Amino acid sequence: MSTHGPIISVRDIKRSFRSSKKEEGWKGTLGLLLKPQYTEHEALKGVSFEIEEGAFVGLIGANGAGKTTLLKILSGLIPPSAGEARVMGENPFDRTLPFRNHIALVMGQKAQLWWDLPAIDAFDLLKAIYGIPEAVYRERLNTLAQLLDVERLLKTQIRRLSLGERMKMELIGALIHWPRVIFLDEPTIGLDVVAAAKLRDFLREFNRREKATLILTSHNMEDIERLCSRVLILRSGELIYDGTPHGLTRQGERRLRVRVAAEPSIEEVAQVAGLETRFVEADPEHVAGEAQLFFLNVTSDGLMGALQKLMSRYQVVDMGIEEPGLDTVIQRLFQGTA
Repeated sequence: MSTHGPIISVRDIKRSFRSSKKEEGWKGTLGLLLKPQYTEHEALKGVSFEIEEGAFVGLIGANGAGKTTLLKILSGLIPPSAGEARVMGENPFDRTLPFRNHIALVMGQKAQLWWDLPAIDAFDLLKAIYGIPEAVYRERLNTLAQLLDVERLLKTQIRRLSLGERMKMELIGALIHWPRVIFLDEPTIGLDVVAAAKLRDFLREFNRREKATLILTSHNMEDIERLCSRVLILRSGELIYDGTPHGLTRQGERRLRVRVAAEPSIEEVAQVAGLETRFVEADPEHVAGEAQLFFLNVTSDGLMGALQKLMSRYQVVDMGIEEPGLDTVIQRLFQGTA
């Protein structure tokens, strides 16, 4: 399957869902049967973008922003209500055999392998389904098992593996046919720090070695920062940002970390520092009676002035300056305050 130009092209994609509306009580139930009323929900509202082959793209959005809906459209599980999507030059919803042989969809919250089988048996079954030649299959399986460090676990029943080990097996199952386009929906959800780091290392290496195109959704900003050179951000079904992760932070922005020997509110700290409240955060793990930790997002030029104002009002017991975290910037975008 050859393509010219972008490997993924999305033009003014819209997707609406209709659901029935039920009033309370038995009258509502009767009305639902005799004269149902429906409500329309727009999951995607005219989204457009293009992705070049070999790219590693992060897809970010709050719950309900339309991320999973978009991945389902691109993988051919559901059609758009309007607009056009092309993946490797094809309409995904046609679900042609060449198309299905060149994509993979990995959903961190859904198991795709058979829990009662050892991993090796599940992979052998996938080999037969995809018609992979024996020699090619063995080479791919060895490569993936080595990259993910699971050779010793291939004969273990899936249900007996840890969450991180199962996720690695899910990845092998999704990649054994060597797809050109891979959709990853929350692949590190529920994993501990070590397992998530190893999974990220594998995805980065697979992208580098095989030039596969990956689209990753994640609520873990570390996944996005460490893996993706490009970020798409959805808010309420609309694409509000398309660019690099570093382009999200305002030019010259810094994060001032200040611990004060008092317990003022965010509003009080913002007023003293001369900032809007949206640029001030409080430590969510603060213990009553102890010094309070605040984070202020300020420009380089305004940093010293804000610190001096705080020191004139409070006893500062600790402070530091750092780059603003991507999660902070994303949160402001989700809230529509950036």
